[in-house]
Amino acid sequence: MPTSEENKAIVGQFLANGVSSDASIAMVTDDFRWTGPRSMEFMFEGGHELVGGESLLGLPYLDHALYNGYEAGNGSNVHFMIAEGDIVIMEFDAQFTGWEGEAYHNYYCLVFVLRDGKIAEVREHADTKYVWDTLLATQEKRDAVLGRLSRLRAGESL
Repeated sequence: MPTSEENKAIVGQFLANGVSSDASIAMVTDDFRWTGPRSMEFMFEGGHELVGGESLLGLPYLDHALYNGYEAGNGSNVHFMIAEGDIVIMEFDAQFTGWEGEAYHNYYCLVFVLRDGKIAEVREHADTKYVWDTLLATQEKRDAVLGRLSRLRAGESL
């Protein structure tokens, strides 16, 4: 059983690889789950959870649909990562620009649950009212984000 420090290193490597990379997908359990905020479930396929490692391939689509010029890792600042046993918690903030030029700066907390040296679950917490007020406040904005998301999921580029 890995130590707390080893689990922090596993999470750090998972994030450094890029969560949708083949290397990171290999770091999750067969029954992996990424649980997003319930109030954002309209952005996820099939509710507010991604299930299975392959589901991580679509995670960047959410960010690309919301933020103009999104690049993984850019615009984020980790405040801390703590661990106790098989639980690792990371707080970070992210700054991006919306597709209509909106300045976006939000804070996130990710809770990682590890099992036997692999990531079994990620629970994402964020101020979704801020997301809504900044990037989704009108029907036109929501339709535009969902349209971009649909095109990305269909394999099209933006």
